[in-house]
Amino acid sequence: MTRVNFGYITHCINIYFKMLRLIRPAILGLMLINSTASFAQSDDLDTNMAKDPRGLVESVTVPAFLPPNEYNRQFSEASEKRIFPIGIAPLTQPRDDANDPRSRITALEIENYAQQLVEFSEQSRRDGNILWGRIEGTKYEQAAHDWIFTKLKEFGIQDVQYDKFPTYESIWFPSANSLEVLGAPGFADGQKFEVQDAITPFPSKNTPAGGVRAELVYVGDGTPAELAGRDLTGKIVMVRGRAESSALFSSVRIAYSRIATGEWGTPAGFIVWWQLPGVKQVAGRIGAPGGGDQLGEVVPWISVNDENGYYLRKLLDRVTPSDPVMVRMVVEGRNHPPAELQTGNVYGFLPGKSDKYIMMFTHVDGYFYGLHDNGASVAANLALARYYASLPFEQREHGFIFLFEGGHERTGVGGTRHFASRYTDLMKNNMLLISRMEHLGFTQQLKEGFLTGQTNIGSPVFLTLSNKSPLLLDLFKQAASDYGVSMADNYSTDFATDEIAFYPPFNDFGSPVFAGWLQTGSYYHTTADVDMAGISYTEMEKATRGMAFIFDELGNYTIDDLREGESPIPEDSVYSSLLFKLFLGNN
Repeated sequence: MTRVNFGYITHCINIYFKMLRLIRPAILGLMLINSTASFAQSDDLDTNMAKDPRGLVESVTVPAFLPPNEYNRQFSEASEKRIFPIGIAPLTQPRDDANDPRSRITALEIENYAQQLVEFSEQSRRDGNILWGRIEGTKYEQAAHDWIFTKLKEFGIQDVQYDKFPTYESIWFPSANSLEVLGAPGFADGQKFEVQDAITPFPSKNTPAGGVRAELVYVGDGTPAELAGRDLTGKIVMVRGRAESSALFSSVRIAYSRIATGEWGTPAGFIVWWQLPGVKQVAGRIGAPGGGDQLGEVVPWISVNDENGYYLRKLLDRVTPSDPVMVRMVVEGRNHPPAELQTGNVYGFLPGKSDKYIMMFTHVDGYFYGLHDNGASVAANLALARYYASLPFEQREHGFIFLFEGGHERTGVGGTRHFASRYTDLMKNNMLLISRMEHLGFTQQLKEGFLTGQTNIGSPVFLTLSNKSPLLLDLFKQAASDYGVSMADNYSTDFATDEIAFYPPFNDFGSPVFAGWLQTGSYYHTTADVDMAGISYTEMEKATRGMAFIFDELGNYTIDDLREGESPIPEDSVYSSLLFKLFLGNN
């Protein structure tokens, strides 16, 4: 491969611009004589990459077929000559430490807690787990719970509980995941390519022993228009996964089921190409929203990251009827029943002067590093627990329950169901407000052509407010304003899965009031939170202090105040609603 001498090119460019300054008056004169001649006819000032279609195609042919590692190396070298870091600081919050009574809640404290949670996940990867992280029902989730129990005790909270119980559902763990290109146009005899970081994070049909060897085909988004006239029988089918806005609500949910019906023939395998730049692994579902992971057991499936998906697609661009792309896909694993797995809840009661409680809960389990979902928010909850435990009893008008639940990711409802069942009387009679922080702290990303970068503002948070309480709405708006929290200008009355445990059909506690912030962007369930340094602890500090502001203000109000002007909660689940059906049907 020819190496470009960038130093020599730069030297020539400098000489060119020196000459340009000398002859500039003459050029301006010519422009005045004949403006229609323009620079477009000057080879010296032509910025076009090519002058005809074939020339453009040929100019990008070599980069297009570079394997991901070599592509990344060359891309990094080229970027370093044109794009330079600023080190821009996040936007500051309007309240400064000098006048903020909650200034003892700091970004550094939250970061220290979060890094310990990440370490539990890292240990899972070091131990060789294919699906790694603080996965529900594993010893890594349990280690995090043990640590949280100790921290709550250290904060001085007297009543700390640790309930251990089996998972509510079976949990899928892959025992073998691999994807290998055995041959492709342009490959030498015997040349192969192993796709790195391929993973099947949710239930799948197993491939035969040794995997399945088949021709690879690409069907775009897997829409009926793209499938028309295709015969997928015996093929391994690759579909583009568009995160709308994340792998939680993606185009793949419908595309997989559409193909799995067999209407276009029964495929041998299914590959999800997640189009998320910079992400190594994605724990994205292909089943129905609100559950439905068993749908993945119809056809074996595996997922690949953006750079590997691009490479596979480019290999397919060169196929002929006699020279296809052949791949081998291995998916092996099983669902482990609840009898084999144990999860749990850790929680602390901190009494106040009234008999009412404010509950802040966050789930501890998470895929991969689990920092965005949900380690940073767990760390914020720990910071809140320490902060309120440090206050004298007389300064706590209401009591607090800091709940760190397990068993969330697979079932959604998770440990909240267990807590609600154990504390029925408390939930009915003593709950002022239920709140949670979910997926917070990710910075807004810039995607401008080849440039992907962080900005100095947090990705906006979204408010859930179950009863449309005017008082709570005003408090959240005030908190966002006072602490510089980027917040969407709309909110929802629908619960995320955790909160459903407090409402019918699971329980009926008189519709307790729920309100909390949520953020779910493109990088949900991915490795981007750590690999791309996406979490801003400054943003976490803002959100945590904002929540503390709301809790402190609630000391001036009763449950009747929170119910004044309220509206009924929704009776149906958003996950099976017409709204979701319309959304998914349009993808």
